[in-house]
Amino acid sequence: MAAVGLSILAAFGFASSAVLSRQGMQTIFPLPGVMVSLLFSFLLASVMVLVFAFSDISGIPQAAVLWILALGIMNFLGGRSQNFLSVNLIGASRASLFVSSQAPFAAIFAVTFTDETIHPLIALGTVAVVGGLLFASGDSIREGWRTDKTFLLGYLMALGAGASYGATNVMAKHTLGIYDSPLMMTAFSMLIGLVVLSPLVGASAAHSGIVRPRSPGDPGEHAILRYLLSFKFVALSGIASGVAVISWYFAVQRADVVVISPIVSSSPLVTIFLAHLFLNRLERVTRRLVFGAALTVAGVGFVVVGSQL
Repeated sequence: MAAVGLSILAAFGFASSAVLSRQGMQTIFPLPGVMVSLLFSFLLASVMVLVFAFSDISGIPQAAVLWILALGIMNFLGGRSQNFLSVNLIGASRASLFVSSQAPFAAIFAVTFTDETIHPLIALGTVAVVGGLLFASGDSIREGWRTDKTFLLGYLMALGAGASYGATNVMAKHTLGIYDSPLMMTAFSMLIGLVVLSPLVGASAAHSGIVRPRSPGDPGEHAILRYLLSFKFVALSGIASGVAVISWYFAVQRADVVVISPIVSSSPLVTIFLAHLFLNRLERVTRRLVFGAALTVAGVGFVVVGSQL
């Protein structure tokens, strides 16, 4: 049950990160926002390594280094960067619903490339989670598509992030079999992510800058305060995401990917709730949303029960 609790904590962390990043990107461009977020995630993970896993620093096997390198690229270049870009294009709640596609992707990758099997209840729960999320998002997707066709790019990026996160689940599980240190694996992969993302962020900043231009008539002191507040939101997003990734890896250490991923994929429910409260009430609570949420919760329940059989 510890793995289930860690998975739920990861879901809350990812949901909080999506809402905070959306708030921060009102004035910060997405790729610089990714870098700030990842930097604070890395600082959190590094402090935890120094406090709880200092002895693991000198014992990394060579095979694990290669896997952690791949993990950092897949998780942060493929996952977080596409996630931020999709949040910027279509909003936190819409993006998180498609990022939740990590559950079926993870199940496919785990069954195809590892020795994991899926209990029928876990398979049913995974289908219910994804089905509930898609049902809950139906109105939102149609509304966005009618409003702006560029939403398609946002949905594709969110789907790409889901596929990247699904692969990351399986890669993390394999890496932990070689090097059983979730904290060190988290910090090292984040460092790799910072290095890999730096050229892209630099090119983006050179082309369009780091922050969005202030509107005409906006007093300079107000703009500075808004920029500082946005950086604070993005930094908090990184901390929330850091907590989520650490919890996620500890959960994967304790249970199969096919159990963990559907529970983590329930994070859009929390995202929708938080967006409704804090993002100018962009999400209306409808019967469709309530039914989709109930179906998703039932799916998580099936996964939890199936994991104990």
